[in-house]
Amino acid sequence: MTLLRDLSMSDIVSRIGAVILFAWLHGVLLAGLARLLGDRRPEFDGRLSANPFAQLSPWGLAVGVLFAMGWARPLRYEAASNRLGRWGVVAVVLGGLALTALLVPAADLLRPLALLLPQSGAYVVLYVIGQFQLVAAGSVLLNLLPVPGLTAGGIWQAVWPEQGRRLPRYEALGLAAVTAAVVAGLVPALGSMVLPYLSFIGKA
Repeated sequence: MTLLRDLSMSDIVSRIGAVILFAWLHGVLLAGLARLLGDRRPEFDGRLSANPFAQLSPWGLAVGVLFAMGWARPLRYEAASNRLGRWGVVAVVLGGLALTALLVPAADLLRPLALLLPQSGAYVVLYVIGQFQLVAAGSVLLNLLPVPGLTAGGIWQAVWPEQGRRLPRYEALGLAAVTAAVVAGLVPALGSMVLPYLSFIGKA
């Protein structure tokens, strides 16, 4: 596969770590915001967790490793429990994406600390930070698409809450369509496009 030939082993390993870190932080931020607004459904589903694998989507991981943009496992919301009602779900979705985007420049603050490590360790940490910033920047943009299964697709749970039983099917179809579009090249390298505007360093 051409994509795999273009990636070194260090690229693959660091991307895996970057996607897992993105999914974990993004999922926890979404679950935490929902909890702050009174919706405990994500917490009861185990998404307000220190376990990164509770947030991980296998397909999101695979796409993230190959294309530096992916997604976390979809969350379930209860608009009726949210203090802001249906608008609260929208606030959680947009707030979670905004906070995740802020993690990109925040990661630059870790670079001086990485330089305190031995040279080989510092190189590894700096490389993972760069990959995380690339993945997070691209993933935030990708997840702005209101496609079921992506973060912004969560708004459909507020628009049509009665479709809850059919949600897994819609998410599977939505993520299959997004995966096909990314593989076909219909979605550009979003991380590389936006990273210079989010990171103090400007490039991963």
